[in-house]
Amino acid sequence: MYAGRKESSSSDYFLGGRSLPWWGIAGSLFGTNISANHLVGMLGIGFSVGFAQSHYEFGSIPAIVLLAFVFLPLFRRKKFYTLSQFLQGKFGATAGRIYSGISLILITIQLTGALYIGARSFLPFLKDAGINITYTEVVIWIAFTSTIYTWFGGLKSVVYTDVIQTVLILASGILLAYLSITRPEVGGIFELLAKEESRVDGLSKMNLYLPPNHPTLPWTGALSGLFLLHIFYWNTNQYVVQRTLGGKSLREARFGILVGGLLKLTVPFFSILTGVAAFQIWTALGAATEIAPDEAFSKLVVLVVPLGYGLIGVILAGLLGAIFSSIDSMLHSAATLFTIDFYKPFKVRMNQKLSDRDEMNSGRIFLIIFSCLVTILAILFVDPNSKKNFFIELSNQSSHFTPALLVVFLFGILNIKIDSRMICITILLTPVFSFLLPSLYSYVSPTFIKQIFGDDLNFLHRVFFSFHFAIVILSFAAYIQYRNTKGPVDANTQKTGTFNGKLLLFYFRSIVKPSVRNWILFLFIFLGLVTTRIKIPEIKIYVSIAGFLMFLIFSFFITIRKRMPKQNLATLFRKRDEWLYGILLGTTFFFYLWF
Repeated sequence: MYAGRKESSSSDYFLGGRSLPWWGIAGSLFGTNISANHLVGMLGIGFSVGFAQSHYEFGSIPAIVLLAFVFLPLFRRKKFYTLSQFLQGKFGATAGRIYSGISLILITIQLTGALYIGARSFLPFLKDAGINITYTEVVIWIAFTSTIYTWFGGLKSVVYTDVIQTVLILASGILLAYLSITRPEVGGIFELLAKEESRVDGLSKMNLYLPPNHPTLPWTGALSGLFLLHIFYWNTNQYVVQRTLGGKSLREARFGILVGGLLKLTVPFFSILTGVAAFQIWTALGAATEIAPDEAFSKLVVLVVPLGYGLIGVILAGLLGAIFSSIDSMLHSAATLFTIDFYKPFKVRMNQKLSDRDEMNSGRIFLIIFSCLVTILAILFVDPNSKKNFFIELSNQSSHFTPALLVVFLFGILNIKIDSRMICITILLTPVFSFLLPSLYSYVSPTFIKQIFGDDLNFLHRVFFSFHFAIVILSFAAYIQYRNTKGPVDANTQKTGTFNGKLLLFYFRSIVKPSVRNWILFLFIFLGLVTTRIKIPEIKIYVSIAGFLMFLIFSFFITIRKRMPKQNLATLFRKRDEWLYGILLGTTFFFYLWF
């Protein structure tokens, strides 16, 4: 609240006056993303599924790079408040409002889940302390606390509290990981890896690539549908992108994104790996089958953290930070979407002009109403005793709406002209296709397909097919619109300027460019390393190092090509950040090949 005490305009309240420093953006991106769903839910999935859950972290890094170099420069150039303003400029006001409406639905689903997982994970500690309190009361307390400081402070308040909460999350996560992995039942990190490698059932929890028919995280889905979800989350998600729009400059925002990406790479090792260690601990104690995934975090803390040193307080502070850091961000973004995309246009149609103060007040009023709504949903419609992996369930339910929105944004980035009605139809039709697809798969798919991908269609595969369903519809619409615009072709004139001919000519000219040839060479080397890793796992350490060096060398090459005349290398590398992103991508690829 102190950080936002001087906010006097809508730009101050919704975008922090576009003055956020890189460390604020980095901390807020990490804090917003690493909610209680991650700290608690990912540990639970590490316990029940294994290290394959790291796809949710490693796969986000390429999407973060896309945000820094493709999406964010375009959004900042237009000085947008909300991402729907981008769609409105490309495809009309209706498309933008549909995006905002669906975004509010997604925020409602995710915020309800955040309140549930936060209350459920914190409740056991309160009861152990002798505090007689119910799940409902904890949900209300969490919602009330986060609403108060978000209401007063705006985006600056959210960002700076996220930075503090990020420090607490990292401290608590690393502490719990250390105490768990050094337990006698585990024996340290290398003993943990050795135990998983030597499991007699062959089901190592450290395997990053689970079979294509795995019910939760098949590798085919992780490298297809999940990657698309990453692109949507990091590039077209209002409550994530909003803090980068508030950066002092594009360079400041990109550096914040880079640091946030580096912090993301720590999550598999202090959260998911801790879940794998928890599985070994409870297996040794003979209690692994009695632990529900969403309860693994709280029960692990009680088991491994010694009393009397204040360590439980550190971990609980991190848990509270994880709970509040995502809830405040989603509440603030919901208020921004409502005010800028619905309330303000409504007032304009009524010939009433809103002042900055009116916009701030309307956002604050909606924030309170919305907070009450999601609190009621978390109390009435979520089972606090569920045994399911709630993180996976949350991803599953929200993924019906995201593929079409991502396709529309990509078409907008590529500046492809499509009628607004077809955009709206595609956005609304694709979720229907997504809901029907699992049933269609069960009845129509041949036996050999089900043998490969399972009897039930995994939601990550569904996302992949829904994404291409939307692409086909919009591509066909773009083709028809192009033909109608150009009119019928006169065969007697023998003109060659057809849509297909121009497209082929465009592809040919693109391929012969030196920069494109370099990217094609890079892609072939990339695929070659992946194939080698799969075929010859014994040399994975050498392949992993080669993968890291490939990204490093390629990023250095790109940076040097940006060199100005008479500019020395020290100045070049200080002012450019491509090589830093190369290190980030190289480290990510190293982990992909190693595990």
